[in-house]
Amino acid sequence: MRLKKVRVYADLNIKEVANMLGVSRSSYNTWEREYDIIPLRQLDRFCSIFHVSLDFVLGFSDEWSYPNSRDTIDPELLAKRIKRIRRENDLTQDELSKILNITRSSISKYEHGINLALTSYIMGFCKYFHISADFVTGRIDEEIILDAKINS
Repeated sequence: MRLKKVRVYADLNIKEVANMLGVSRSSYNTWEREYDIIPLRQLDRFCSIFHVSLDFVLGFSDEWSYPNSRDTIDPELLAKRIKRIRRENDLTQDELSKILNITRSSISKYEHGINLALTSYIMGFCKYFHISADFVTGRIDEEIILDAKINS
């Protein structure tokens, strides 16, 4: 992830970014050092604050931002898009759960909008299907296909 790159570019310290996100310094520090994965809501807020794409922060693209992007994810679009993409690729929830090492019930809850998807799920989903996290989460409308080589 490129949390640190964005923070340094903005000339802020860890405590300042943590305060902006409304989290503890230690929580943010664990995300930036990649000891833990930043929750999707905080990642979304981070991207909104710094006007940067999810794809850039996740290392999927070198595009800092996309034109006409929304400031936040759209949970309803997220649910619809992950279901549509899975179905377009002729995968059942069970098959996808095995590919992404997640329970079928979690996928069902994400697709029905019962739970907001975990960041780790979005990362795995986008890597597997080579599709933009900004598109999947409803931040942009253009369906961007990512290069086969995705930076981790």
